[in-house]
Amino acid sequence: MLEYTQHANAGDQVRREIEEVLAQGRTRFQEYLFFRSRMHGVCVVLDGDIQSCASDEAIYHEALVHPALLLHPDPKRVLIMGGGEGATAREVLRHPGVEEVVMVDIDEEFVSLCRELIPDWGGNAWEDPRLRLQLQDINVHLDEEGPGYDVVIGDLIDIHDWDSPAAELYGKAFYQRLAQRLNPGALLATQAGPLVPNDLHGHLAIRHTLYESFEHVRSYGVVVPSFYHLWGFALASNAPLDTAPAVLYRRFDETARARQVEIPMTGPEALAAAFALPHAILRSFER
Repeated sequence: MLEYTQHANAGDQVRREIEEVLAQGRTRFQEYLFFRSRMHGVCVVLDGDIQSCASDEAIYHEALVHPALLLHPDPKRVLIMGGGEGATAREVLRHPGVEEVVMVDIDEEFVSLCRELIPDWGGNAWEDPRLRLQLQDINVHLDEEGPGYDVVIGDLIDIHDWDSPAAELYGKAFYQRLAQRLNPGALLATQAGPLVPNDLHGHLAIRHTLYESFEHVRSYGVVVPSFYHLWGFALASNAPLDTAPAVLYRRFDETARARQVEIPMTGPEALAAAFALPHAILRSFER
């Protein structure tokens, strides 16, 4: 029986049985593995790290996308950084009021593999006329002239080596450049690594750099079973963010109903509860 060994936390690994390898290789930018497991269905691995599994990818992608879009009063133009699987675009395009989604991913080969091997993850997003796919470096895109964005979604790889080139996409200089392309009142939502009390280095680093470019930063997290821990996200804006769970639930619920947005896997109540983090984690933010 083939096995995949997954890095879970610092010093911890999890082994998964592989029922079938669908594709394995290397693009210009990263190593990839698509395999089928009994518990989680098709799983996508990049550079040795699980990105998503069919059983629970919707939990991750709904948590990444919907809080920012529901908090914005009228999101029209959305930028997705990364998101090659297509699922992030799928969730953004659930919002009928969104007029344009620009998805920028540097890895054309990986995007093509996702469209071939996991087409249902993107669903109808790939054919939606509101989606504009740009296969280029996000830095090149930010240098181009164009209208601003109301919401930015960062669906980029998690960083283990903060000296690697990819770490620049979570750095101060990058966020400051990104902030220049935002409309007033815009929100940024990004995946931000594990929320584990004794393994918060990556999440705290992202919070720190976000605070250097935005006035308000909030962390939240959801349990993604295939990740084996609480997964963190960060929300940033120069507009005030009232993220008290009771307030968020009313706002998420009322806004989703008014805009006719379906959130099938999690729902407004679970997304609001994601902002109620354990005290041990909140204390780490204060240090």
